[in-house]
Amino acid sequence: MGEYIVGIDIGSSKISAAAGKLDKSGNLQIIGAASERCSGVKKGIVVDIDNTSESTKRCLRQIESMLDCQIKDAYISFPGVISELVLSKGVVAISSEDREIRENDINRVIRSAKIMTIPANMEIVGVIPNQYIVDGTESIKDPIGMSGIRLELDAQLVTAQSTLMSNLMKSLNNAGLNVKGIVFQPIAESKAALKKEDMEMGTVLVDIGAETANISIFKGGNIVFNDHVNLGGNIITNDIAVCLKISNTQAENLKLKYGIKGHDINNNTTIQLKADFNNEISIDLNMLKQIIEARIEEMLMLINKKIRNSGKYNEIAGIVIVGGGISLFEGIEEYGKKILEMPFRIARLNYPGATSPIYASAVGTVMDVAESLKAKASAISSDSIKSKNAPKRIFGIKDDEEDDIFEDYEDKEDKSLISRIKDFFTEFF
Repeated sequence: MGEYIVGIDIGSSKISAAAGKLDKSGNLQIIGAASERCSGVKKGIVVDIDNTSESTKRCLRQIESMLDCQIKDAYISFPGVISELVLSKGVVAISSEDREIRENDINRVIRSAKIMTIPANMEIVGVIPNQYIVDGTESIKDPIGMSGIRLELDAQLVTAQSTLMSNLMKSLNNAGLNVKGIVFQPIAESKAALKKEDMEMGTVLVDIGAETANISIFKGGNIVFNDHVNLGGNIITNDIAVCLKISNTQAENLKLKYGIKGHDINNNTTIQLKADFNNEISIDLNMLKQIIEARIEEMLMLINKKIRNSGKYNEIAGIVIVGGGISLFEGIEEYGKKILEMPFRIARLNYPGATSPIYASAVGTVMDVAESLKAKASAISSDSIKSKNAPKRIFGIKDDEEDDIFEDYEDKEDKSLISRIKDFFTEFF
């Protein structure tokens, strides 16, 4: 894969992928994005490993044609709808003689936070740091370089059923991929869709997919709530197909074409649609609009109920929508404001070729990985300045039962940032 970072999002109706790279200045460039339909995932759960694997292969071929190279390594976003967040705390003594906090101390306190009892059928997918505490001083985001004796971490563990995790990894491995890391999907989407101000002031990020809508609330820079409703875009398609007696494919096309506004249709507007056996049927576009709006209103009301029951409603400044589902409908922003009675907008990504909200998770995964690589490189450079004779090595965070992996690297001036840190394994939680 060379210098490219590839992020993959496994959805209930499609597989999305994005590829990017860090330039010599350390800025991320998104090279391209692609998606492929998939029927092997239901409500975030892999139900057909072979189908999911084949869809992933087809999606990666599109990315490979853009990059003109073969993709072997990738990072994935782990669905929020099949995850649970569990509060945890880690505590370690700072190990260096000069009492300065280094990357190794961060790794140790993260491993410490993972030491807790969870059900036998669950496993820890990752750790989301909320704040670090150095000798009683709270609200520290990055303690590296600070001095102290005691380092604490308030975190949220991302947990999921072991079987669900295993089936997801099997489908990706069967596609010929080496999964180098996992990013919690709401965190990935927040990287692509939310500004720093949104994360601080209180924002609801809603990922509306084909079968589910994941709801995450961010406040003070952290995720403070995560839940979902079991309704998505497919229910609208199904209603159209049943009510108008047409195929699901025709219903999906009508849904996307006419959406909320229905192109300002009049009450008496009808269209002719070819049905089975070369028959033509008349479609009342006013009825179509009513079917779509009824389901969307139901979906938004359920989302609103979840937000109100979160205990964070009064702290919310607005709602941002990502994913597919209703985010592609014309007029959905005005309709959402009317139903939810608060600022409501569809995320627009700032990368050419990947501006659609359907790529938020894949692009956000690439962004999160890029930030982690830059942070690692910065920490290594800092240590090198302090100890010029120390061996130049890179290490990644590993679990308690595994040893840290160290790899030598060349320190040449003409090497780009990503070239100097490529081929090392890292865990981003």
